[in-house]
Amino acid sequence: MKIIQAEIPNFGKLNLEIAVFDFNGTLALDGQLTAQVKSRLQRLAAELEIHILTSDTFGCVCEQCQGLPVQVKVLESNNHTEEKALYLEQFGSRQAVAVGNGANDQLMVKQAALGIAVIGPEGGSSATMQCSDLVVTDINAAFDLLLNPKRIVAGLRR
Repeated sequence: MKIIQAEIPNFGKLNLEIAVFDFNGTLALDGQLTAQVKSRLQRLAAELEIHILTSDTFGCVCEQCQGLPVQVKVLESNNHTEEKALYLEQFGSRQAVAVGNGANDQLMVKQAALGIAVIGPEGGSSATMQCSDLVVTDINAAFDLLLNPKRIVAGLRR
C-alpha cells in the first residue's frame, strides 16, 4: 500500500494515501504542465494515489496527463467548490492531501487531512489559504513537502 506518514506534535498523525490536485493554476499554467511537474507527479505516484480535478478550461487535461500515473476527473456540476469537496468523500477513512490555489478549492483543502494552498502565477485565493494547513509559493514546493515529510512536520508542529 502506498502511504506517506508523519507524526506532527500537537497536530496529529498523518497517514496519507491519496493526493488530490487542482489542475489549472495549481499543477498547470494556461493548461500546460511543465516537464518538472510531470517528473514530480511520476515520483509522487510511487508514494500516493494521485487524482486531478479540473474544469478543463483549456480543454487539454487528458492530453497533458497522458502517460502519467494519475486519475483525471473533469468536473460536471455548476458548483465546482462543492463537487471537489464531495469528490474527497469517496475515499472514506483513507487520508488525503488536497492541493489547490483557487476559490473553488477552498472546501476540498479544508476537509482534507492535509490541505496545501499554492500561490502561483495565477495567484491564490485568500479564502483557500485561510482554510489550508500550509501555504507554498509554487507547486514544486508542494511536491517537495510531500516527498520530504519532515518538512511537513517542521511547518505544522506547534
